[in-house]
Amino acid sequence: MRKVLLPIIVICLFMACVSTPPLPPLVDDDKNPGTNPELVVKIPDLFSPDPEIVDDTMKVSIQVKHPAPIRDWDIVIQAQRQRLTPEQLAQIQERREARQGTSQQRERRPFFEQSGTGTPPAEWIWNGRSTSRVSHGVGEMVQSATAYQFALYVNDIYGNHSTYEGTIEVDVIVRKDGNKLRIVVPAITFEGSSSNFSQVVENRLSEAEVNSNRRVLRLIASALGKYPDYKITIEGHANPLHAPNTTAGRNEVSTLRSLSEQRARAVGKYLSENHEIAASRFNYIGVGADHVVVAFNEDDEEKWKNRRVEFILVR
Repeated sequence: MRKVLLPIIVICLFMACVSTPPLPPLVDDDKNPGTNPELVVKIPDLFSPDPEIVDDTMKVSIQVKHPAPIRDWDIVIQAQRQRLTPEQLAQIQERREARQGTSQQRERRPFFEQSGTGTPPAEWIWNGRSTSRVSHGVGEMVQSATAYQFALYVNDIYGNHSTYEGTIEVDVIVRKDGNKLRIVVPAITFEGSSSNFSQVVENRLSEAEVNSNRRVLRLIASALGKYPDYKITIEGHANPLHAPNTTAGRNEVSTLRSLSEQRARAVGKYLSENHEIAASRFNYIGVGADHVVVAFNEDDEEKWKNRRVEFILVR
């Protein structure tokens, strides 16, 4: 059974009118090399999409070394926050075949997925947009300073297969917001109910998470350094634990605002002490859960985007 990253995180409705063309049958003859394809993939060190350029793209170099013809391929991209585990690798062939007969069913989808027959393109181009979360015909853009898991699956005509896994590192994305500039960063992981993001705490904040946070803050510092004449408001945002318009939801409003402001201040302090950005440039606001980007009744796996820090730059 061939395997690929099975999307079990993001939920969307597939259009009933779309059907996937059947794949050519596997071949059974004495020319089977009995070896798996060799995949050589080169991903750019940093993907820096410009929000002012429509469909600004990145290029991934793909080379397949194999004596037998390639039957088909798949590319799956998922945010590292939702990284798919080895246990979630499975059944792309069955999923495709099932789709033809049950196209109206709900399928759990990754951030991005693309399939093709034959050999994958030597230069694969991506605009950083999702195929799962689409609004008004446009996919959701990658999140600023966030790492994404990239997986390429290749299968030859005999069923020999290989998978390549890598990482797409997204740069800080600076967007115009009227006469201001805005940077939205959901990639900083905080210890639960705490403003700590830089110190390892057993079972609460891992070394890998702390190292990732430091990488994100380096990217943010680099971006802020390009605007030395701007004042910076750091907004902390939180994810609600209770449904809005309920007693529990109303009771947590002040707590979340306070926590989110503490987190904003912790980020500003870290940038000042470790990246020489003057503390006098910073102002802090605790927004709490007042402006969530993923509603309380939406997919729980997407709610990490609510726990974010935003930087508003004003000259």
